[in-house]
Amino acid sequence: MDSISDTLRALRAARALVNLSQEQVAERAGVSRRTVVRIESGGKGIALDAVEKLRLAFEREGVEFLPSTPERGPGVALRRQKLL
Repeated sequence: MDSISDTLRALRAARALVNLSQEQVAERAGVSRRTVVRIESGGKGIALDAVEKLRLAFEREGVEFLPSTPERGPGVALRRQKLL
């Protein structure tokens, strides 16, 4: 399992990957912009349910969260669109 700091970094990377503002992410996740800022900065007192809301919002945007391996840390990628 990845550390919480790895998870928070992955959430920041996911936002950059889908090119959303903090306000847009907050709206999609149903949290405040301040919560997004605290999560991205690794602030204290971050609720795990807020982290999960962000993760789910990014997954709805097509982001896939990749676990770390012995060769590399965790990452994010966009899911490919299925061709018909």
